[in-house]
Amino acid sequence: MISKFFVDLHLYLAALPRKSQGYIQVFLDGGLNQQRMGICDAVTVAKILNATLVIPHLEVNPVWRDSSSFVDLFNVDHFISVLRDDVSIVTELPSEYSWSSREYYATGIRATRIKTAPVHATADWYLENVLPVLQSYGIAAVAPFSHRLTFENLPVNIQRLRCKVNFQALVFVPQIKALGETIVNRLRYSSGKLQSSGNEMRPGRMDDIGEGVGKFVVLHLRFDKVRISASTT
Repeated sequence: MISKFFVDLHLYLAALPRKSQGYIQVFLDGGLNQQRMGICDAVTVAKILNATLVIPHLEVNPVWRDSSSFVDLFNVDHFISVLRDDVSIVTELPSEYSWSSREYYATGIRATRIKTAPVHATADWYLENVLPVLQSYGIAAVAPFSHRLTFENLPVNIQRLRCKVNFQALVFVPQIKALGETIVNRLRYSSGKLQSSGNEMRPGRMDDIGEGVGKFVVLHLRFDKVRISASTT
Protein backbone atom coordinates (compact mmCIF):
# COMPACT_ATOMS: atom_id res chain seq x y z
CA MET A 1 0.00 0.00 0.00
CA ILE A 2 1.19 3.50 -0.83
CA SER A 3 0.06 4.57 2.65
CA LYS A 4 3.29 3.15 4.08
CA PHE A 5 5.07 6.10 2.46
CA PHE A 6 3.30 8.49 4.83
CA VAL A 7 5.51 7.72 7.81
CA ASP A 8 8.73 7.83 5.82
CA LEU A 9 7.82 10.31 3.12
CA HIS A 10 11.33 11.74 3.15
CA LEU A 11 12.65 8.31 2.15
CA TYR A 12 10.10 8.12 -0.66
CA LEU A 13 11.13 11.53 -1.97
CA ALA A 14 14.79 10.59 -1.88
CA ALA A 15 14.04 7.47 -3.91
CA LEU A 16 12.01 9.21 -6.61
CA PRO A 17 13.37 9.04 -10.16
CA ARG A 18 14.64 12.27 -11.67
CA LYS A 19 12.08 12.10 -14.47
CA SER A 20 8.86 13.96 -13.73
CA GLN A 21 5.72 11.89 -13.24
CA GLY A 22 3.71 14.41 -15.28
CA TYR A 23 2.19 17.88 -15.05
CA ILE A 24 0.15 19.15 -12.12
CA GLN A 25 -2.28 22.06 -12.41
CA VAL A 26 -4.09 23.84 -9.60
CA PHE A 27 -6.88 26.40 -9.73
CA LEU A 28 -6.87 28.76 -6.74
CA ASP A 29 -9.87 30.65 -5.42
CA GLY A 30 -10.25 32.96 -2.44
CA GLY A 31 -8.50 36.25 -1.81
CA LEU A 32 -4.83 36.94 -2.49
CA ASN A 33 -3.73 35.67 0.93
CA GLN A 34 -5.52 32.35 0.40
CA GLN A 35 -4.13 32.12 -3.12
CA ARG A 36 -0.62 32.76 -1.86
CA MET A 37 -1.00 29.91 0.64
CA GLY A 38 -2.32 27.77 -2.19
CA ILE A 39 0.76 28.49 -4.28
CA CYS A 40 2.98 27.32 -1.41
CA ASP A 41 0.92 24.15 -1.13
CA ALA A 42 1.01 23.59 -4.91
CA VAL A 43 4.80 23.62 -5.01
CA THR A 44 4.88 21.25 -2.04
CA VAL A 45 2.41 18.83 -3.63
CA ALA A 46 4.41 18.90 -6.86
CA LYS A 47 7.47 17.92 -4.83
CA ILE A 48 5.60 15.09 -3.10
CA LEU A 49 4.36 13.75 -6.44
CA ASN A 50 7.59 14.44 -8.31
CA ALA A 51 5.49 16.35 -10.83
CA THR A 52 6.13 19.40 -12.97
CA LEU A 53 4.06 22.30 -11.69
CA VAL A 54 2.27 24.57 -14.15
CA ILE A 55 2.16 28.16 -12.89
CA PRO A 56 -1.06 28.22 -10.80
CA HIS A 57 -4.25 29.68 -12.21
CA LEU A 58 -5.82 32.38 -10.01
CA GLU A 59 -9.61 32.39 -10.09
CA VAL A 60 -11.48 35.70 -10.20
CA ASN A 61 -12.76 36.45 -6.70
CA PRO A 62 -16.53 37.13 -6.83
CA VAL A 63 -16.20 39.86 -4.19
CA TRP A 64 -13.17 41.81 -5.39
CA ARG A 65 -13.54 40.86 -9.07
CA ASP A 66 -9.81 41.09 -9.60
CA SER A 67 -8.80 39.32 -12.80
CA SER A 68 -5.04 39.58 -12.14
CA SER A 69 -3.10 36.48 -13.12
CA PHE A 70 -0.01 35.02 -11.47
CA VAL A 71 2.26 36.87 -13.90
CA ASP A 72 0.46 40.16 -13.18
CA LEU A 73 1.26 39.86 -9.48
CA PHE A 74 4.47 37.88 -9.03
CA ASN A 75 7.90 37.83 -10.63
CA VAL A 76 7.68 34.54 -12.53
CA ASP A 77 11.35 34.35 -13.53
CA HIS A 78 12.41 34.81 -9.91
CA PHE A 79 9.85 32.24 -8.76
CA ILE A 80 11.11 29.58 -11.16
CA SER A 81 14.79 30.40 -10.55
CA VAL A 82 14.59 30.19 -6.74
CA LEU A 83 12.83 26.81 -6.88
CA ARG A 84 14.72 25.29 -9.81
CA ASP A 85 16.63 22.84 -7.58
CA ASP A 86 13.46 21.78 -5.77
CA VAL A 87 10.63 21.50 -8.29
CA SER A 88 10.29 21.69 -12.05
CA ILE A 89 7.99 24.61 -12.97
CA VAL A 90 6.68 25.70 -16.37
CA THR A 91 4.67 28.74 -17.39
CA GLU A 92 2.43 26.78 -19.74
CA LEU A 93 1.68 23.23 -20.81
CA PRO A 94 3.28 21.70 -23.90
CA SER A 95 1.08 21.57 -26.99
CA GLU A 96 -0.03 17.96 -26.45
CA TYR A 97 -1.72 19.02 -23.19
CA SER A 98 -3.02 22.40 -24.33
CA TRP A 99 -6.59 21.09 -23.99
CA SER A 100 -6.23 20.99 -20.19
CA SER A 101 -7.69 24.39 -19.34
CA ARG A 102 -10.10 25.94 -16.84
CA GLU A 103 -12.76 26.04 -19.54
CA TYR A 104 -12.26 22.35 -20.34
CA TYR A 105 -12.88 21.31 -16.75
CA ALA A 106 -15.88 23.61 -16.40
CA THR A 107 -17.86 21.89 -19.16
CA GLY A 108 -17.99 18.30 -17.95
CA ILE A 109 -16.62 15.47 -15.84
CA ARG A 110 -12.98 14.84 -16.77
CA ALA A 111 -10.78 11.91 -15.83
CA THR A 112 -7.79 14.19 -15.29
CA ARG A 113 -9.53 16.47 -12.80
CA ILE A 114 -9.38 15.76 -9.08
CA LYS A 115 -12.20 17.62 -7.34
CA THR A 116 -12.44 15.57 -4.15
CA ALA A 117 -9.25 16.67 -2.39
CA PRO A 118 -10.23 17.11 1.28
CA VAL A 119 -9.28 20.19 3.26
CA HIS A 120 -5.84 19.65 4.81
CA ALA A 121 -5.33 16.44 2.84
CA THR A 122 -2.33 14.36 3.84
CA ALA A 123 0.64 13.64 1.61
CA ASP A 124 -0.60 10.07 1.71
CA TRP A 125 -3.86 11.13 0.08
CA TYR A 126 -2.04 12.71 -2.87
CA LEU A 127 0.10 9.63 -3.37
CA GLU A 128 -2.96 7.39 -3.39
CA ASN A 129 -5.35 9.55 -5.42
CA VAL A 130 -3.40 11.95 -7.63
CA LEU A 131 -0.23 10.04 -8.47
CA PRO A 132 -2.16 7.28 -10.35
CA VAL A 133 -3.85 9.95 -12.50
CA LEU A 134 -0.47 11.48 -13.31
CA GLN A 135 0.95 8.11 -14.24
CA SER A 136 -2.06 7.24 -16.41
CA TYR A 137 -2.59 10.52 -18.26
CA GLY A 138 0.60 12.51 -17.75
CA ILE A 139 -1.39 15.35 -16.23
CA ALA A 140 -3.67 16.01 -13.25
CA ALA A 141 -5.67 19.13 -12.41
CA VAL A 142 -6.69 19.71 -8.79
CA ALA A 143 -9.66 22.03 -8.34
CA PRO A 144 -10.63 23.30 -5.88
CA PHE A 145 -7.25 23.52 -4.18
CA SER A 146 -7.51 26.07 -1.34
CA HIS A 147 -6.22 24.69 1.99
CA ARG A 148 -5.81 21.26 0.42
CA LEU A 149 -2.58 20.21 2.16
CA THR A 150 -2.07 19.44 5.82
CA PHE A 151 0.40 21.21 8.10
CA GLU A 152 0.81 18.14 10.28
CA ASN A 153 3.18 15.16 10.06
CA LEU A 154 5.15 16.34 7.05
CA PRO A 155 8.94 15.87 6.86
CA VAL A 156 11.04 18.88 7.79
CA ASN A 157 12.36 19.29 4.25
CA ILE A 158 8.80 19.52 2.93
CA GLN A 159 7.82 22.14 5.50
CA ARG A 160 11.03 24.00 4.73
CA LEU A 161 10.13 24.06 1.03
CA ARG A 162 6.74 25.56 1.88
CA CYS A 163 8.49 28.38 3.75
CA LYS A 164 10.98 28.86 0.92
CA VAL A 165 8.14 29.44 -1.52
CA ASN A 166 6.42 31.96 0.75
CA PHE A 167 9.42 33.96 1.91
CA GLN A 168 11.90 33.64 -0.96
CA ALA A 169 10.26 32.58 -4.21
CA LEU A 170 7.10 34.71 -4.15
CA VAL A 171 8.15 38.26 -4.94
CA PHE A 172 5.77 40.89 -6.27
CA VAL A 173 6.38 42.45 -9.68
CA PRO A 174 8.38 45.73 -9.54
CA GLN A 175 5.40 48.07 -9.88
CA ILE A 176 3.60 46.48 -6.93
CA LYS A 177 6.77 46.52 -4.81
CA ALA A 178 7.28 50.19 -5.66
CA LEU A 179 3.72 51.07 -4.67
CA GLY A 180 4.09 49.19 -1.39
CA GLU A 181 7.35 50.96 -0.58
CA THR A 182 5.75 54.33 -1.33
CA ILE A 183 2.87 53.64 1.05
CA VAL A 184 5.21 52.44 3.80
CA ASN A 185 7.45 55.48 3.43
CA ARG A 186 4.52 57.87 3.61
CA LEU A 187 3.52 56.22 6.90
CA ARG A 188 7.03 56.06 8.30
CA TYR A 189 8.53 59.38 7.25
CA SER A 190 7.16 62.89 7.54
CA SER A 191 6.21 64.61 4.29
CA GLY A 192 8.98 67.14 4.85
CA LYS A 193 11.62 64.46 5.09
CA LEU A 194 10.31 62.79 1.95
CA GLN A 195 10.45 66.07 0.05
CA SER A 196 13.95 66.85 1.27
CA SER A 197 15.16 63.40 0.26
CA GLY A 198 13.64 63.85 -3.17
CA ASN A 199 12.78 60.17 -3.32
CA GLU A 200 9.46 58.67 -2.20
CA MET A 201 10.60 55.26 -3.38
CA ARG A 202 13.15 54.82 -0.62
CA PRO A 203 12.90 51.19 0.62
CA GLY A 204 11.19 50.98 4.00
CA ARG A 205 13.62 48.77 5.91
CA MET A 206 13.26 47.90 9.59
CA ASP A 207 16.86 48.93 10.22
CA ASP A 208 15.94 52.47 9.14
CA ILE A 209 13.77 52.89 12.24
CA GLY A 210 15.47 55.37 14.52
CA GLU A 211 15.42 59.02 15.50
CA GLY A 212 13.10 61.00 13.27
CA VAL A 213 11.59 57.90 11.72
CA GLY A 214 7.97 57.12 12.48
CA LYS A 215 6.66 53.77 13.63
CA PHE A 216 3.23 52.56 12.59
CA VAL A 217 0.83 49.66 12.93
CA VAL A 218 -1.30 48.26 10.12
CA LEU A 219 -4.57 46.56 11.09
CA HIS A 220 -6.33 44.21 8.67
CA LEU A 221 -9.99 44.02 9.72
CA ARG A 222 -10.78 41.29 7.19
CA PHE A 223 -14.08 42.90 6.20
CA ASP A 224 -15.55 42.14 2.82
CA LYS A 225 -18.99 42.65 1.33
CA VAL A 226 -20.31 39.33 2.60
CA ARG A 227 -19.09 39.87 6.17
CA ILE A 228 -20.39 43.43 6.32
CA SER A 229 -23.84 42.49 5.01
CA ALA A 230 -24.09 39.72 7.62
CA SER A 231 -22.89 41.90 10.48
CA THR A 232 -25.39 43.18 13.05
CA THR A 233 -23.01 45.60 14.73
